[in-house]
Amino acid sequence: MERTIAMSCVLAVLLAASAAGAGDGAVVKRVLQAPKEGKDLLRPDGWVAWGKGFARDGEAFVCDNGTDAAVQRGASQTVVLNQQRPDPIVAAAWSKAENVGGSPDADYSLYLDLLYADGTPLWGQVAPFSAGTHDWERREVIVFPAKPVKSLTVHLLLRRHTGKAWFRRPMLTVLAPPKGACVFDGVPVALATAPTEGFQVRDVAAGGDFVAIEREALGLRLECTKTAQPGATFYDVTLADTTGKDRAVTLIHAAALAGEGWRWLADPRRSEPVQPRREYMEAGRFGVGANGRLSRWPLGAVASDARGEAVAIDMARPAFYRVGCNGTSGELFLAYDLGLTPEKPTARVRFVRYSFEPEWGFRAALAGLYELFPDHFRCRTPKQGLWMPFAKISQVAGWEDFGFAFKEGNNETAWDDAHGITTFRYTEPMTWWMRLPKDMPRTLAAAVAEARRLADKGDARAKAFFASSFHNAAGQLAARFRDTPWCDGVVWSMNSMPGIRGEHTDFKAKWNADLREKLYGPKRQGDLDGEYIDSSECYVTDELDFRRDHFPAAAAPLTFCLRTRKPAIFKLLAVFEYVRAIAGDVHGMGKLMMANGAPSRICWLAPLLEVMGTETNWNPSGTWRPMSGEEMLYRRAICRGKPYCFLMNTPFEQFSHALVEKYMKRCLAYGMFPGFFSHNASQGHYFTRPELYGRDRPLFKKYVPLCKLVAEAGWEPITLARTDDERVHVERFGGRYLTVFNDSDRARTVTLSLDAPAPPAGRELLTGKAVDLRDGKAALTLGPEDVAVIELSRPVR
Repeated sequence: MERTIAMSCVLAVLLAASAAGAGDGAVVKRVLQAPKEGKDLLRPDGWVAWGKGFARDGEAFVCDNGTDAAVQRGASQTVVLNQQRPDPIVAAAWSKAENVGGSPDADYSLYLDLLYADGTPLWGQVAPFSAGTHDWERREVIVFPAKPVKSLTVHLLLRRHTGKAWFRRPMLTVLAPPKGACVFDGVPVALATAPTEGFQVRDVAAGGDFVAIEREALGLRLECTKTAQPGATFYDVTLADTTGKDRAVTLIHAAALAGEGWRWLADPRRSEPVQPRREYMEAGRFGVGANGRLSRWPLGAVASDARGEAVAIDMARPAFYRVGCNGTSGELFLAYDLGLTPEKPTARVRFVRYSFEPEWGFRAALAGLYELFPDHFRCRTPKQGLWMPFAKISQVAGWEDFGFAFKEGNNETAWDDAHGITTFRYTEPMTWWMRLPKDMPRTLAAAVAEARRLADKGDARAKAFFASSFHNAAGQLAARFRDTPWCDGVVWSMNSMPGIRGEHTDFKAKWNADLREKLYGPKRQGDLDGEYIDSSECYVTDELDFRRDHFPAAAAPLTFCLRTRKPAIFKLLAVFEYVRAIAGDVHGMGKLMMANGAPSRICWLAPLLEVMGTETNWNPSGTWRPMSGEEMLYRRAICRGKPYCFLMNTPFEQFSHALVEKYMKRCLAYGMFPGFFSHNASQGHYFTRPELYGRDRPLFKKYVPLCKLVAEAGWEPITLARTDDERVHVERFGGRYLTVFNDSDRARTVTLSLDAPAPPAGRELLTGKAVDLRDGKAALTLGPEDVAVIELSRPVR
C-alpha cells in the first residue's frame, strides 16, 4: 500500500452515511479512512548495528558496500509489543540507492522478524527496494499475525549487494480498530448492514467500501451459476469490468454464521474459539493483492457442536485468494484479488460451500473436500518409494536396499525401465539461467546485450526470451544476478504460459510436438514415464509479470500489485498454466507428472501431479532443525495418498548416522520418503559416496519398507484414534495402520484410544511386539522423536 489505513473516525457519521438499500452497490462495510500514520512505536535512539552496521547522514542511515558484494550492513531495532490479541502490524521506510547491484530481493529491503507470545517465530516478512540507482521510494510490510506477538525486530538491510543505500523515516504501528469497528480482510471497517450470504466487491485501487453485488456494482458485472448437491453448493462466477479501465478489485463471498460456539479450524491439529475483534486466516504473504495474503489450504472451515461449515476453491480454477472468518461480523468468507484490464476484462473463478459433521473438525472438512473433488486427490502411482535425482541408480552398490521408485533425469532410461524405476524427464519453468562471461559487468544492459547475441546465433532459449520475459512494475526486464554451481550469470524471469504469442516462446522451447514425438513416439530411446517440473513454485523469479501483451494469454485471472495496485500476472498462476498444459498431454498418453517444491506455498499444482517432494535441509549450520509437524501434515493432506518424497540437501559430514535415523522416523510418521541429494544441489551427491550410503544402509532397510507400507495404504484424514498428549500425534493409513510420533525432546508415555466399536488387536511393526488394545486403549512409551507403527488385525472405518 502507498498509504497506511489507520483508525480514527466518527463512527456515528459513518454509520449514518451507510444507510443504503440492500440491492447492488449497497454499502456492506464502510472502510474507515483516517490520518496516514498512527502512533510510531520506533525510538530514534533505539537503532543498533546489523552486520557491519551503518553511518548517519542527518536523519538517514547510510549503508555503503562499495564494490564488495559479500559485506552485510544494516540497522535494527527490537520493539516489545506483548499483544493480547493479534492486531495487524504495519512497518514502513524510505530508501534511495546509488549503484546497488543485482536485482530486488530480501537483501536490500525493509525486513521484519517476529516472535509470538507462545515463543514461536515468524521470520522474514520483507518488502524489497529497487536495485540500481533511484531516488527515495517507500516500502511497507503489513503483517496479519496468526497469534499475539510478543516482540518484533525491524531491519533496514543492504547485504550481499554492491553499492550504497540510504534509509529514512522508518515507522512501525499497530492497527487497533476503535470501539464498534473491526478489521475485515485486513481493512478497518464499520459494519453498515447485518451479515447475510452473498457477494461483496471492493475497488481496492480507489480505497473504496465493501458493497453488495448481485449483478452490477462499481462498474463491474457479476454472473453466477449455482449447482447444488446434498450438503454442498458449487458457484461458477465471472466478474467483468464495464469501464474499459485497469481495475484492482476484491471479490468476496461471505456467509453469516448463525448461533454461537463456533471454532475456527486452523488445520488438522489446531482450532480456537471465534471471538469478537479477531479475524482468522491461515495465509502466506506475497507482494500481491489487497493485503498480500494468499491462503495455503484450499479450504477454510468452522465448526460448532452441531455442525461444520466450509468454503473451498476448485483447485482446477485457481486465482489469488484467501479464506477467513471474522469474529466481529460473524462471517466465513472467501476473497479473490482480481486484476481487470482492457486486454483481459474478465475473471472466472469456481468454489464450493459445504457442510460436514463436526466431531473430527478440520479433518472432517478435508474428508468432505476429497469427496467433492475426488480426481484432485486420486493416487495413480500404486508403487511408491525414494526419489533419486540425476545419479545413475545402476551405479549404487546394492541399490535394491534403498527403495528407489522415482528417477529425476533420463540418463539411463532403458536400465530404469528394466528394473521397475519410474523415470521422469527434467524441465524448469519460469526461468532462463544465462551464463555471463567472468569479465562482463553484472548489469541489466550487459545481460540484455548477451541475450541478443545468443539469439542472433540461434539459441532457442534466447529467442524465446524476447517474447516471454517478465516486465517489472517499471517496465524493465526482470533479472537476478546469481553465482551458483550451475550458473554464474543471470536468471531471467520467464512467463511459461502456453498462450504467450510468438514463434519462439518459453513454453514452446520446453514442450512442443517435435519434443513429444522424440521422447514418447515410436523412435523414442527408452520408455519415459513422464515429465518432471523443477522449482515448481518459482523460488527465484519475480512475483508479478506486468507485461501487457502477456495479459490476453492468461487463462487464470490476473491479480494486482500490493504496492502500486497495477494489474499483473501472478507467477504461481502462470506456472499452473504451464504444468496444466503439459499434464494434459502427458496424462493423455497414460504418463505421469512429478514436481519438486510442491506443495509448499500453494495448493493448486497438486491435482495436476502424481509425485511431489522437495529439497530440504534439516541440519543448517550443524543444528538439528527438522520440518515441523504442522508443515509436514499440510503437505501430506494436500497430496493425500500421492507419494511425497524428500531430498536432504545438507553437508553430509555433519549429518550423522543418528540424524539419518531421526530423519527417517519423522518421514515414516507421515508416510513420506527420506531421500538424499547434495549440500548445494549439485556437488557431493550422497548416492555417489559409498562411505555415506553404506554407513546408513541398515537404516534404509529398516525404515523405508515401512514408509512404503503405510504410504501405499493411503493416508486418511480422520484418524479414528487419539492420544492424551498433544505432543504425540497419530496418523492413519488405510484401515489397518496407525503411526504414532513423539514430536518432543523427551520420552513420553501416552494412552492411545481407538474410536471403534469392537477394537481389534494390534502389533507394533518396528519391534514386533503385540499392542494390547483392551477396551480400545493401549499404553505406549516413545523416546524423543520416536515413532511407532501399529498394524491392526482388522480394518477400522
